[in-house]
Amino acid sequence: MKNKIALIAGAANEIGQAISIKFAKNGAKLILVDSDSQGLDAVALGSDVAGALLEKVSLDPTDSNSVKAAVAKILEKHGAVDILINNFDHKDGLPISEGTLANWEVSLKENLTPVISFCLNVIPEMQKRQYGRIVTVGSLDYLGVQNRSNYSTAKSALFGLTRSFALETAKDGITVNQVIKGDIKSQADDLSPEAEAKAAGSMPVQRLGKPEDVAFAVAYLAADSSKYVTGQNLIVCGGKSIYSSMSA
Repeated sequence: MKNKIALIAGAANEIGQAISIKFAKNGAKLILVDSDSQGLDAVALGSDVAGALLEKVSLDPTDSNSVKAAVAKILEKHGAVDILINNFDHKDGLPISEGTLANWEVSLKENLTPVISFCLNVIPEMQKRQYGRIVTVGSLDYLGVQNRSNYSTAKSALFGLTRSFALETAKDGITVNQVIKGDIKSQADDLSPEAEAKAAGSMPVQRLGKPEDVAFAVAYLAADSSKYVTGQNLIVCGGKSIYSSMSA
């Protein structure tokens, strides 16, 4: 991906940061986008990212007009978006007995709408140039999860979106794929050693994932070398999905 222009939408969280660092090391030129301006600054100023940065954009990804305007300015200024990364994860949920339609609308708005907005605004230009890589970061909860059906539904929608967009754009030199993350250790989790050991022990690989594990998979699907891979949902979960499929 050397000298490719990569728009990383949702760059401020730990996975977004890991993706940004990985892409910078691989020679990409970065446009970092997020609603968290402070987190975005921290990623942009990091020594591993700063040299590859073209610009950073702070916006509300759920506001389709803001996304449309921002992408238009980016295309006008830089001429292209070769790689689009969608990394949005608003993890909430309530049992059916406590949930409301509003809870569902928020989950869809936070997890699904931004992906649609960025894709719809980036894909036409990719089609004109007959080149593009789109990778969305999803969640293993797309398989279904108790007491978070609104979140699971939003993540399930990304599965169909990925496959459908891939079919429609395959003839245009564009690949559309998804990396589905399992249990990834975050600094915000604040797990006790005992709780982390128990969680790790439940994984076939006997450890929790790291943001870098997700970043490696995203980088593979965003590279030129994966041009024959499209419409795929690559699960990065340390084998946990095998248990999930067996119980389904």
